[in-house]
Amino acid sequence: MVSNNSIFSIKLGWIALLCTNLMIIFGTICLMAGINNGGGEFREYIWPVMALFAVALILTLINFFMTVARRKTKEIYISNWYIVSSIIFTIIVALTAYLPFWQDGVSETIVQGYFMHSGVGMWFTLYTLGLLYYFIPQQLNKPIYAYSLGILAFWTQILFYTIIGTHHFIFAPIPWWLQTVGIVGSAGMIIPVVAAVLNYLMTFRGQWHKVTNTYTVPFFFVAVIYYFIVSIQGTAEAFKYTNLLWHFTDFTVAHAHLGFYGIITFGIWGGIYTIVPRLTGKEPIQMLVGAHFWLAFIGLLLYTIPLSVGATLRGLMWMDGKPFIDSVVLMFDWWLWRAIGGSLMFLSHLIFMYNFYQMTCKKSIELEEA
Repeated sequence: MVSNNSIFSIKLGWIALLCTNLMIIFGTICLMAGINNGGGEFREYIWPVMALFAVALILTLINFFMTVARRKTKEIYISNWYIVSSIIFTIIVALTAYLPFWQDGVSETIVQGYFMHSGVGMWFTLYTLGLLYYFIPQQLNKPIYAYSLGILAFWTQILFYTIIGTHHFIFAPIPWWLQTVGIVGSAGMIIPVVAAVLNYLMTFRGQWHKVTNTYTVPFFFVAVIYYFIVSIQGTAEAFKYTNLLWHFTDFTVAHAHLGFYGIITFGIWGGIYTIVPRLTGKEPIQMLVGAHFWLAFIGLLLYTIPLSVGATLRGLMWMDGKPFIDSVVLMFDWWLWRAIGGSLMFLSHLIFMYNFYQMTCKKSIELEEA
Protein backbone atom coordinates (compact mmCIF):
# COMPACT_ATOMS: atom_id res chain seq x y z
CA MET A 1 0.00 0.00 0.00
CA VAL A 2 1.35 3.44 -0.95
CA SER A 3 1.09 5.13 2.44
CA ASN A 4 4.73 5.29 3.59
CA ASN A 5 3.62 2.76 6.15
CA SER A 6 3.95 -0.95 6.83
CA ILE A 7 0.97 -3.27 6.50
CA PHE A 8 -1.35 -3.09 9.51
CA SER A 9 -1.14 -6.78 10.46
CA ILE A 10 0.94 -9.52 8.85
CA LYS A 11 -0.95 -12.03 11.01
CA LEU A 12 -4.28 -11.03 9.46
CA GLY A 13 -2.69 -11.43 6.03
CA TRP A 14 -1.60 -14.98 6.82
CA ILE A 15 -5.04 -15.89 8.18
CA ALA A 16 -6.70 -14.47 5.04
CA LEU A 17 -4.29 -16.46 2.86
CA LEU A 18 -5.07 -19.64 4.84
CA CYS A 19 -8.83 -19.11 4.51
CA THR A 20 -8.53 -18.52 0.77
CA ASN A 21 -6.51 -21.70 0.22
CA LEU A 22 -8.86 -23.75 2.41
CA MET A 23 -11.75 -22.41 0.35
CA ILE A 24 -10.05 -23.61 -2.84
CA ILE A 25 -9.20 -27.04 -1.37
CA PHE A 26 -12.66 -27.71 0.10
CA GLY A 27 -14.39 -26.22 -2.94
CA THR A 28 -12.44 -28.43 -5.33
CA ILE A 29 -13.20 -31.53 -3.26
CA CYS A 30 -16.90 -30.63 -3.28
CA LEU A 31 -16.91 -30.12 -7.05
CA MET A 32 -15.26 -33.50 -7.60
CA ALA A 33 -17.88 -35.05 -5.29
CA GLY A 34 -20.71 -33.49 -7.30
CA ILE A 35 -21.60 -30.99 -4.58
CA ASN A 36 -22.03 -27.60 -6.21
CA ASN A 37 -24.20 -24.52 -6.51
CA GLY A 38 -26.09 -25.67 -9.58
CA GLY A 39 -25.50 -23.81 -12.81
CA GLY A 40 -24.15 -20.59 -11.36
CA GLU A 41 -21.17 -19.61 -13.49
CA PHE A 42 -18.18 -18.48 -11.37
CA ARG A 43 -20.14 -19.39 -8.20
CA GLU A 44 -20.10 -23.16 -8.28
CA TYR A 45 -18.81 -23.41 -4.71
CA ILE A 46 -21.54 -23.92 -2.11
CA TRP A 47 -22.05 -21.21 0.50
CA PRO A 48 -20.32 -22.96 3.47
CA VAL A 49 -17.16 -23.12 1.35
CA MET A 50 -17.54 -19.52 0.24
CA ALA A 51 -17.91 -18.49 3.89
CA LEU A 52 -14.15 -19.05 4.21
CA PHE A 53 -13.64 -16.65 1.33
CA ALA A 54 -15.92 -14.13 3.04
CA VAL A 55 -13.72 -14.27 6.15
CA ALA A 56 -10.62 -13.76 3.99
CA LEU A 57 -12.19 -10.75 2.27
CA ILE A 58 -13.26 -9.11 5.53
CA LEU A 59 -9.84 -9.63 7.12
CA THR A 60 -8.13 -8.25 4.00
CA LEU A 61 -10.39 -5.20 3.96
CA ILE A 62 -9.64 -4.52 7.64
CA ASN A 63 -5.92 -4.92 6.98
CA PHE A 64 -5.89 -2.60 3.95
CA PHE A 65 -8.24 -0.04 5.47
CA MET A 66 -6.25 0.24 8.68
CA THR A 67 -3.01 0.52 6.72
CA VAL A 68 -4.41 3.45 4.76
CA ALA A 69 -5.94 5.00 7.90
CA ARG A 70 -2.52 4.94 9.59
CA ARG A 71 -0.75 6.40 6.54
CA LYS A 72 2.06 8.91 6.95
CA THR A 73 1.04 10.93 3.91
CA LYS A 74 -1.75 13.50 3.72
CA GLU A 75 -3.39 12.26 0.52
CA ILE A 76 -4.58 8.77 -0.32
CA TYR A 77 -2.76 7.72 -3.49
CA ILE A 78 -4.98 6.62 -6.38
CA SER A 79 -3.78 3.00 -6.33
CA ASN A 80 -5.10 2.66 -2.78
CA TRP A 81 -8.50 3.90 -3.93
CA TYR A 82 -8.66 1.12 -6.51
CA ILE A 83 -7.30 -1.69 -4.32
CA VAL A 84 -9.45 -0.99 -1.24
CA SER A 85 -12.54 -0.44 -3.38
CA SER A 86 -11.99 -3.74 -5.18
CA ILE A 87 -12.23 -5.59 -1.85
CA ILE A 88 -15.34 -3.63 -0.81
CA PHE A 89 -17.08 -4.38 -4.10
CA THR A 90 -16.08 -8.04 -3.99
CA ILE A 91 -17.85 -8.36 -0.62
CA ILE A 92 -20.95 -6.67 -2.05
CA VAL A 93 -20.91 -8.79 -5.21
CA ALA A 94 -20.39 -12.06 -3.33
CA LEU A 95 -23.20 -11.29 -0.88
CA THR A 96 -25.53 -10.44 -3.74
CA ALA A 97 -24.70 -13.69 -5.47
CA TYR A 98 -25.11 -15.99 -2.46
CA LEU A 99 -28.01 -14.51 -0.47
CA PRO A 100 -31.03 -16.77 -1.02
CA PHE A 101 -33.66 -14.10 -1.73
CA TRP A 102 -33.32 -14.11 -5.53
CA GLN A 103 -32.04 -17.56 -6.43
CA ASP A 104 -34.98 -18.73 -8.53
CA GLY A 105 -36.06 -18.19 -12.12
CA VAL A 106 -35.40 -14.93 -13.92
CA SER A 107 -34.13 -13.24 -10.74
CA GLU A 108 -31.24 -15.70 -10.58
CA THR A 109 -30.38 -14.94 -14.21
CA ILE A 110 -30.20 -11.23 -13.49
CA VAL A 111 -28.09 -11.77 -10.36
CA GLN A 112 -25.84 -14.13 -12.32
CA GLY A 113 -25.11 -11.42 -14.90
CA TYR A 114 -24.40 -8.91 -12.15
CA PHE A 115 -22.15 -11.29 -10.24
CA MET A 116 -20.27 -12.64 -13.25
CA HIS A 117 -19.41 -9.29 -14.78
CA SER A 118 -18.89 -7.35 -11.56
CA GLY A 119 -16.61 -10.12 -10.32
CA VAL A 120 -14.38 -9.46 -13.32
CA GLY A 121 -14.62 -5.68 -13.41
CA MET A 122 -15.00 -4.67 -9.78
CA TRP A 123 -12.63 -7.24 -8.27
CA PHE A 124 -9.95 -8.45 -10.68
CA THR A 125 -9.79 -5.45 -13.00
CA LEU A 126 -10.19 -2.78 -10.32
CA TYR A 127 -7.44 -4.41 -8.25
CA THR A 128 -5.11 -4.76 -11.25
CA LEU A 129 -5.64 -1.13 -12.27
CA GLY A 130 -4.59 -0.15 -8.76
CA LEU A 131 -1.43 -2.20 -9.15
CA LEU A 132 -0.69 -0.49 -12.47
CA TYR A 133 -1.14 2.94 -10.87
CA TYR A 134 1.61 1.94 -8.44
CA PHE A 135 4.02 -0.07 -10.55
CA ILE A 136 4.12 2.01 -13.74
CA PRO A 137 5.21 5.28 -12.04
CA GLN A 138 7.53 3.32 -9.75
CA GLN A 139 9.26 1.50 -12.60
CA LEU A 140 9.47 4.61 -14.79
CA ASN A 141 10.67 6.71 -11.82
CA LYS A 142 8.20 9.51 -12.51
CA PRO A 143 4.79 10.49 -11.10
CA ILE A 144 1.51 9.46 -12.69
CA TYR A 145 0.60 11.86 -15.51
CA ALA A 146 -2.63 13.26 -14.04
CA TYR A 147 -4.14 12.45 -10.65
CA SER A 148 -7.43 14.01 -11.78
CA LEU A 149 -7.68 11.57 -14.71
CA GLY A 150 -7.23 8.73 -12.24
CA ILE A 151 -10.10 10.02 -10.09
CA LEU A 152 -12.30 10.47 -13.19
CA ALA A 153 -11.55 6.90 -14.31
CA PHE A 154 -12.17 5.56 -10.79
CA TRP A 155 -15.61 7.09 -10.23
CA THR A 156 -16.89 6.53 -13.77
CA GLN A 157 -15.79 2.87 -13.58
CA ILE A 158 -17.88 2.51 -10.44
CA LEU A 159 -20.80 4.34 -12.05
CA PHE A 160 -20.92 2.36 -15.30
CA TYR A 161 -19.37 -1.05 -14.60
CA THR A 162 -21.78 -1.90 -11.79
CA ILE A 163 -24.81 -1.75 -14.14
CA ILE A 164 -23.59 -3.60 -17.22
CA GLY A 165 -24.02 -7.21 -16.09
CA THR A 166 -27.28 -7.71 -17.99
CA HIS A 167 -25.58 -7.13 -21.34
CA HIS A 168 -24.79 -10.85 -21.11
CA PHE A 169 -28.49 -11.55 -21.48
CA ILE A 170 -29.58 -9.46 -24.45
CA PHE A 171 -32.74 -11.07 -25.93
CA ALA A 172 -33.14 -13.15 -22.74
CA PRO A 173 -36.53 -13.21 -20.94
CA ILE A 174 -35.65 -10.33 -18.63
CA PRO A 175 -37.14 -6.80 -18.76
CA TRP A 176 -36.06 -4.78 -21.80
CA TRP A 177 -35.22 -1.80 -19.61
CA LEU A 178 -32.62 -3.90 -17.76
CA GLN A 179 -31.08 -4.96 -21.05
CA THR A 180 -31.03 -1.33 -22.18
CA VAL A 181 -29.35 -0.26 -18.92
CA GLY A 182 -26.64 -2.86 -19.58
CA ILE A 183 -26.08 -1.53 -23.11
CA VAL A 184 -25.96 2.11 -21.98
CA GLY A 185 -23.56 1.27 -19.16
CA SER A 186 -21.33 -0.61 -21.58
CA ALA A 187 -21.18 2.42 -23.87
CA GLY A 188 -20.41 4.62 -20.85
CA MET A 189 -17.40 2.44 -20.03
CA ILE A 190 -15.56 4.23 -22.84
CA ILE A 191 -15.05 7.14 -20.41
CA PRO A 192 -13.09 5.37 -17.61
CA VAL A 193 -11.20 3.22 -20.09
CA VAL A 194 -9.96 6.12 -22.21
CA ALA A 195 -9.17 8.19 -19.10
CA ALA A 196 -7.15 5.42 -17.46
CA VAL A 197 -5.29 4.31 -20.60
CA LEU A 198 -4.46 7.92 -21.49
CA ASN A 199 -3.14 8.41 -17.96
CA TYR A 200 -0.93 5.33 -18.16
CA LEU A 201 0.41 6.05 -21.66
CA MET A 202 1.13 9.70 -20.95
CA THR A 203 3.13 8.54 -17.92
CA PHE A 204 5.28 6.56 -20.35
CA ARG A 205 6.06 9.76 -22.28
CA GLY A 206 9.80 10.34 -22.33
CA GLN A 207 10.46 6.87 -20.90
CA TRP A 208 9.56 4.66 -23.87
CA HIS A 209 13.08 3.22 -23.96
CA LYS A 210 12.33 1.36 -20.73
CA VAL A 211 9.82 -0.81 -22.58
CA THR A 212 12.72 -2.37 -24.47
CA ASN A 213 15.57 -2.28 -21.97
CA THR A 214 13.86 -3.59 -18.79
CA TYR A 215 12.18 -6.93 -18.24
CA THR A 216 9.30 -5.70 -16.04
CA VAL A 217 7.86 -2.71 -17.91
CA PRO A 218 6.77 -4.70 -21.02
CA PHE A 219 4.38 -6.73 -18.87
CA PHE A 220 2.73 -3.55 -17.55
CA PHE A 221 2.62 -1.98 -21.00
CA VAL A 222 0.89 -5.02 -22.49
CA ALA A 223 -1.63 -5.02 -19.62
CA VAL A 224 -2.49 -1.39 -20.40
CA ILE A 225 -2.92 -2.04 -24.13
CA TYR A 226 -5.08 -5.10 -23.52
CA TYR A 227 -7.16 -3.15 -21.00
CA PHE A 228 -8.06 -0.74 -23.79
CA ILE A 229 -8.66 -3.43 -26.42
CA VAL A 230 -10.72 -5.72 -24.20
CA SER A 231 -12.84 -2.91 -22.77
CA ILE A 232 -13.68 -1.43 -26.18
CA GLN A 233 -14.37 -4.96 -27.40
CA GLY A 234 -16.75 -5.47 -24.46
CA THR A 235 -18.58 -2.27 -25.32
CA ALA A 236 -18.93 -3.41 -28.95
CA GLU A 237 -20.26 -6.82 -27.85
CA ALA A 238 -23.03 -5.25 -25.78
CA PHE A 239 -25.05 -3.91 -28.71
CA LYS A 240 -27.96 -5.98 -29.96
CA TYR A 241 -26.62 -6.91 -33.40
CA THR A 242 -23.12 -7.82 -32.22
CA ASN A 243 -24.54 -9.69 -29.23
CA LEU A 244 -26.70 -11.73 -31.59
CA LEU A 245 -23.64 -12.37 -33.77
CA TRP A 246 -21.04 -13.25 -31.12
CA HIS A 247 -22.68 -14.20 -27.84
CA PHE A 248 -22.90 -17.99 -28.19
CA THR A 249 -19.69 -18.37 -30.19
CA ASP A 250 -16.02 -18.71 -29.28
CA PHE A 251 -15.73 -14.94 -29.54
CA THR A 252 -16.66 -14.73 -25.85
CA VAL A 253 -13.94 -17.30 -25.07
CA ALA A 254 -11.36 -15.14 -26.84
CA HIS A 255 -12.68 -12.01 -25.12
CA ALA A 256 -12.47 -13.62 -21.66
CA HIS A 257 -8.89 -14.78 -22.26
CA LEU A 258 -7.83 -11.35 -23.49
CA GLY A 259 -9.19 -9.88 -20.27
CA PHE A 260 -8.08 -12.36 -17.63
CA TYR A 261 -4.80 -13.25 -19.30
CA GLY A 262 -3.90 -10.08 -21.18
CA ILE A 263 -4.72 -7.59 -18.43
CA ILE A 264 -4.68 -9.34 -15.09
CA THR A 265 -2.09 -12.07 -15.62
CA PHE A 266 0.41 -9.85 -17.42
CA GLY A 267 -0.04 -7.18 -14.73
CA ILE A 268 0.56 -9.70 -11.94
CA TRP A 269 3.59 -11.16 -13.71
CA GLY A 270 5.09 -7.68 -13.97
CA GLY A 271 4.44 -7.12 -10.26
CA ILE A 272 6.08 -10.43 -9.33
CA TYR A 273 9.17 -9.69 -11.41
CA THR A 274 9.36 -6.28 -9.73
CA ILE A 275 8.82 -7.23 -6.09
CA VAL A 276 10.23 -10.72 -5.59
CA PRO A 277 13.87 -9.91 -6.54
CA ARG A 278 13.77 -7.01 -4.08
CA LEU A 279 12.59 -9.32 -1.32
CA THR A 280 15.02 -12.16 -2.00
CA GLY A 281 17.97 -10.37 -3.60
CA LYS A 282 17.90 -12.89 -6.47
CA GLU A 283 17.34 -11.84 -10.08
CA PRO A 284 15.90 -14.15 -12.73
CA ILE A 285 17.79 -14.78 -15.96
CA GLN A 286 16.70 -11.90 -18.19
CA MET A 287 16.75 -13.99 -21.35
CA LEU A 288 14.29 -16.42 -19.76
CA VAL A 289 12.06 -13.56 -18.64
CA GLY A 290 12.06 -12.41 -22.26
CA ALA A 291 11.21 -15.94 -23.41
CA HIS A 292 8.36 -16.03 -20.90
CA PHE A 293 7.03 -12.69 -22.13
CA TRP A 294 7.16 -13.43 -25.85
CA LEU A 295 5.78 -16.96 -25.62
CA ALA A 296 2.87 -15.73 -23.51
CA PHE A 297 2.28 -12.67 -25.71
CA ILE A 298 2.47 -14.47 -29.05
CA GLY A 299 0.58 -17.46 -27.67
CA LEU A 300 -2.28 -15.22 -26.54
CA LEU A 301 -2.46 -13.60 -29.99
CA LEU A 302 -2.54 -17.00 -31.71
CA TYR A 303 -5.19 -18.14 -29.25
CA THR A 304 -7.56 -15.17 -29.47
CA ILE A 305 -7.33 -13.73 -32.99
CA PRO A 306 -8.19 -16.98 -34.84
CA LEU A 307 -11.00 -17.69 -32.37
CA SER A 308 -12.41 -14.20 -32.89
CA VAL A 309 -12.28 -14.44 -36.69
CA GLY A 310 -13.66 -17.97 -36.81
CA ALA A 311 -16.39 -17.14 -34.31
CA THR A 312 -17.48 -14.14 -36.40
CA LEU A 313 -17.78 -16.33 -39.49
CA ARG A 314 -19.65 -18.94 -37.45
CA GLY A 315 -22.08 -16.36 -36.11
CA LEU A 316 -22.79 -15.12 -39.61
CA MET A 317 -23.50 -18.71 -40.70
CA TRP A 318 -26.00 -19.10 -37.86
CA MET A 319 -27.69 -15.82 -38.78
CA ASP A 320 -27.97 -17.06 -42.38
CA GLY A 321 -29.63 -20.26 -41.18
CA LYS A 322 -26.84 -22.60 -42.31
CA PRO A 323 -26.70 -26.14 -40.80
CA PHE A 324 -25.10 -26.18 -37.35
CA ILE A 325 -22.67 -28.96 -38.28
CA ASP A 326 -21.28 -26.80 -41.08
CA SER A 327 -20.29 -24.18 -38.51
CA VAL A 328 -18.54 -26.89 -36.47
CA VAL A 329 -16.52 -28.00 -39.49
CA LEU A 330 -15.69 -24.36 -40.22
CA MET A 331 -14.09 -23.98 -36.78
CA PHE A 332 -11.64 -26.90 -37.06
CA ASP A 333 -8.75 -24.84 -38.48
CA TRP A 334 -9.40 -21.96 -36.09
CA TRP A 335 -9.42 -24.36 -33.13
CA LEU A 336 -6.08 -25.73 -34.32
CA TRP A 337 -4.59 -22.23 -34.03
CA ARG A 338 -6.13 -21.96 -30.57
CA ALA A 339 -4.33 -25.18 -29.59
CA ILE A 340 -1.03 -23.84 -30.93
CA GLY A 341 -1.43 -20.57 -29.06
CA GLY A 342 -2.48 -22.36 -25.87
CA SER A 343 0.58 -24.60 -26.10
CA LEU A 344 2.88 -21.58 -26.32
CA MET A 345 1.11 -20.05 -23.32
CA PHE A 346 1.56 -23.26 -21.34
CA LEU A 347 5.25 -23.34 -22.25
CA SER A 348 5.60 -19.77 -21.01
CA HIS A 349 4.11 -20.87 -17.68
CA LEU A 350 6.79 -23.52 -17.29
CA ILE A 351 9.47 -20.90 -17.93
CA PHE A 352 7.82 -18.58 -15.41
CA MET A 353 7.82 -21.40 -12.87
CA TYR A 354 11.58 -21.81 -13.34
CA ASN A 355 12.09 -18.04 -13.15
CA PHE A 356 10.18 -17.96 -9.88
CA TYR A 357 12.39 -20.77 -8.60
CA GLN A 358 15.44 -18.69 -9.57
CA MET A 359 14.08 -15.71 -7.63
CA THR A 360 13.11 -17.60 -4.48
CA CYS A 361 14.77 -20.97 -3.99
CA LYS A 362 18.06 -21.17 -5.84
CA LYS A 363 21.17 -20.18 -3.92
CA SER A 364 22.73 -16.99 -5.13
CA ILE A 365 26.21 -16.99 -6.62
CA GLU A 366 27.55 -15.10 -3.62
CA LEU A 367 26.29 -17.74 -1.21
CA GLU A 368 27.70 -20.56 -3.30
CA GLU A 369 31.12 -18.91 -3.44
CA ALA A 370 31.07 -18.32 0.32
